[in-house]
Amino acid sequence: MIKRVTFSEQLVRDYQLEAYNWKEQYESLQIDVEYLEKSKITLEQQVRALTSELAVEKASSSQTDKEKARLETSFSEKLSKASEDIRELKSLLDAKESYAGELVQNLTQAQEDLRVSSDKKRDYEILEDKFVIEVSWAFLNSRRDILVEASQENFNLEYELAKINETIEKTQQNQDSPSPVAEASMLKMIWI
Repeated sequence: MIKRVTFSEQLVRDYQLEAYNWKEQYESLQIDVEYLEKSKITLEQQVRALTSELAVEKASSSQTDKEKARLETSFSEKLSKASEDIRELKSLLDAKESYAGELVQNLTQAQEDLRVSSDKKRDYEILEDKFVIEVSWAFLNSRRDILVEASQENFNLEYELAKINETIEKTQQNQDSPSPVAEASMLKMIWI
């Protein structure tokens, strides 16, 4: 019997707990119903407002249709103009690319010409240096020959040495910018 009482008490507690749960659910649903009723009222007000706006929109739809047609025409014209501008820009871009290609070719040719010119200048400088050396050797050889001849004749050594020193000084002054013409004029001065 104690088991039955305990079992009965347990059943009563379970039923009370279930009743409590149902009560909470009912109260929660009651709150939801109140919220939904308020939402219904709000939605009904929104429907009335939208109905009113729709009526206004219908009244002005003919004006809107006219504006829409005008905007579509304007847009179409602008689109056509933009397409034409794009074609012109593409044409200009093609011309610029062609011009850029020509510039690259011209630059490449100018670099090659500069390299060739630089090579020629270097070759000219080598030839010029070689010429100066050859002229100097010719000068020294001719002076040696003169000295050999002079030693066989009556010869003023001091005078000839002074002339050689003077020629050497002038040559050194002109070595900063030697040129074949300057060397030739120096040789003339030496021989005179």
